[in-house]
Amino acid sequence: MYAATVNGQRLTFEVIGVWRRNLIMQDRETGTVWQQATGEALYGPHKGTFLELIGGEQTTWHDWITRYPATAVSVEPDNPPRGLLTFSQLEFLLEKFTGSYKTPGLNRNDTRLPSHVEVGGLVLNGASRAYPLSYLRQRETVRDTVGGVPLVVLYDAPNDRLHAYRQTENGRSDFNQPLPIKRQYWLGWSEFHPDTTIFEELP
Repeated sequence: MYAATVNGQRLTFEVIGVWRRNLIMQDRETGTVWQQATGEALYGPHKGTFLELIGGEQTTWHDWITRYPATAVSVEPDNPPRGLLTFSQLEFLLEKFTGSYKTPGLNRNDTRLPSHVEVGGLVLNGASRAYPLSYLRQRETVRDTVGGVPLVVLYDAPNDRLHAYRQTENGRSDFNQPLPIKRQYWLGWSEFHPDTTIFEELP
C-alpha cells in the first residue's frame, strides 16, 4: 500500500494494464504511469519518483474488524468515474487471468519455483529472500537472517496472515519493529528481485 500524495499533491490512481508481470497504474491528475510492485513512476511528469510505502496487511475481514472495530470501509460509489478498466474487469484480471497466465517480463522466467506459487518476500540491506507460503503453512514460524538482520517470519493460519519481525539479541521477536514482507506470486517477485534467494531450512 502506498501513500496517494506526491510532492504535496493528492493523486487518484486507476489500473491501466500489466507490465513486467505486474499491474501498472496511471494517476488522473498528471497522467504519470506507475509500477504497482515497486511504486516507481515509469513515464510522465513524475518519472523516477517512488510512491511512499506505508504498509498494509492481507487478512480476513473477521480478524481485521475484531482488531480495528472503528475501521473505515472503502466502497465503490454508485456512479464511479469510468476508467480504462471497470471494477468487474479488474476483478476478472486479478482473480482469473493472473492465476493462469504469464505476461512477458524483462528477466528470464525463474524456474526455481512454479510461476504461480505464492511467496512472502523480504528485502533488507540489499539482500532479498522468498519464503514459499506452502512451507510457512506447515511450519508457521521461521527464524532466519537476511542482509545481516536476524528475523522471524510468522504465518497465522486461521486468518491467512503473514508477518515478519526483527529479533533482539536475546532471540525474542521485537513486535515494535515489523518488517515489510510482501505477498506475491513467484513470477512477480522474481521479476523485480532476480537475485533473490529462497528460504531453505538447514538440515
